[in-house]
Amino acid sequence: MSKKRGNGEGTVWHNKERGRWEAQFVVDTTADGRPIRKRVTAKTRSDVLKRMRDAQAAAASGETRARADLTVGRFLDNWVADVLPGSVAPTTLQQYKDVVRLYIKPKLGRKKLVTLNAREVSRMVQDLAAEGKAPNTQRLARSILRRALRFAEHEGLVARNAAAISFGVKVPKPEGRSMTIDQAKQFMKSIQGHRMLAAWLTMLTLGLRRGELLGLAWSDLKLDSDRPTLTVRRALKRLPQVGLYLSEPKNKSSTRAVHLPGITVSALRRHRAAQRLEQIHAGPEWVALPLGHDLVFRTPTGTAQDPDNFRNLTYRATEGAGIGKWSPHELRHSAASLLFALDVPMKTVSETLGHTSIRITADIYAHLMEDARAEAASAMDRAFGI
Repeated sequence: MSKKRGNGEGTVWHNKERGRWEAQFVVDTTADGRPIRKRVTAKTRSDVLKRMRDAQAAAASGETRARADLTVGRFLDNWVADVLPGSVAPTTLQQYKDVVRLYIKPKLGRKKLVTLNAREVSRMVQDLAAEGKAPNTQRLARSILRRALRFAEHEGLVARNAAAISFGVKVPKPEGRSMTIDQAKQFMKSIQGHRMLAAWLTMLTLGLRRGELLGLAWSDLKLDSDRPTLTVRRALKRLPQVGLYLSEPKNKSSTRAVHLPGITVSALRRHRAAQRLEQIHAGPEWVALPLGHDLVFRTPTGTAQDPDNFRNLTYRATEGAGIGKWSPHELRHSAASLLFALDVPMKTVSETLGHTSIRITADIYAHLMEDARAEAASAMDRAFGI
């Protein structure tokens, strides 16, 4: 091993065994004055000098650039294991892990973190599109990578966020189906006597999310008040390898109190009476407090109602009603549509649905506003005598 050294270059040498140039230099000192050294390697002497100077400049500015051999894959593995937990909901964490594993790492995992560029990120998105992945999947992959690289940028591991400056993904906004009032009436007529009638009616009249509905406890309901209300405080979710658990609602606006229509109050009272009979029938097998709460909607033995099972129940019930297969999310969407059809103000609809802002409500349900805009134009014609 031979060594060569230039002024201000630290120690630079050619490693014959590896066939590479290496450099070692001091980047800082410890509290007791001992030097902190860093080593870089490259194929040529000029390249190793450039890497050393870049590292020295980064150290002088307080940055700590990632090692040259740190791959995007290894960085992402560390990020999802050490940085994300506690900063996002468990279901979101699992989603991030899945997207990293299935979509980002196969495309960019072997790339070097410090040299990743916007063109490579854009190519990842293009490849996902070519493979037939949905626009939302493409958007999610870029968005998660952007969040991870934002952390890397904040920590000084990279000079800039390659995902943030890559081309974005256009995700078309589908106009979700909504039941008409006639369809809703047909559905309700068909499920008379079903043990989950109150659940579906609550979704149709209040637009609760599936997890919010299944996370309701009897203490959240004030059925005997002069103005009966329901308060959303938690959501029931399922996580692989964890099972069912209760979490906080989706966002701050999701924690909300809404007034109950009389028809929903009556259905919930009947449901409470029926549940007491189920408890007597189940005997010692009855679970008094599933997941620590006196849940409103349960299985016949008192356990929490699995969200996926509830979705399948909804599919069968709507098909049985002769109106086609509808998901719980479409029942929520239908609630918004019915509220708009009944001329309920958008702000009230937004608060009922638990959206973070009225703007989100307007964006999601813009197609439902067409009739209202047409009516506004007709009103102007009438006002001016045209």
